[in-house]
Amino acid sequence: MTFRTLTGVACAALLVLGSGCAFKAPPYQPSINNVSLLKRETTQAASVGTFTPPAQVGAGASIGLRGGSMTSPVGNSYADYLAAALQADLALAQRLDGKSKIAISGALLGTDIDVAIGTATGYVEARFVVTRDGQVRFDKVKRGTHSWESSFAAAVAVPAAQNAYPVIVQNLLSGLFSDADFQSALK
Repeated sequence: MTFRTLTGVACAALLVLGSGCAFKAPPYQPSINNVSLLKRETTQAASVGTFTPPAQVGAGASIGLRGGSMTSPVGNSYADYLAAALQADLALAQRLDGKSKIAISGALLGTDIDVAIGTATGYVEARFVVTRDGQVRFDKVKRGTHSWESSFAAAVAVPAAQNAYPVIVQNLLSGLFSDADFQSALK
């Protein structure tokens, strides 16, 4: 058994006993498809600015998973996770430059995972703003989703949901990178 599986089993056991379990989301892994898309579209390098969490107090700080909670391994919220994921994809595509006149910032509007029995689903929604020399060139809301088979057993369902979160974020960024208006803003 891997450490992640053992952690999931331990959390599930605690959930059954009635006490919550808190754990971190897996780190984001850059998407090869996203990186290829950025390179293929010959976009210019950009810097990544601040992403703000949702306006509701505490929103975006944790995601409930069958009585437990999952927090971001980056910063204080999933807005920080999103900014780090964007940086990771841009860096691997050699399109990240902290001194660029093109900046990408935004706001996390919402994120959640529903660990239903049968089919689990998750989403992340964010507003992305691209500026060049201080002028807005792109301003859109994007949503990434993902669904997967889920189990009645929390020991199986919770780790699967935990592992799905980076895929949800990859899907969000894929929608952003494939947007023709976004591509134009980075040219």
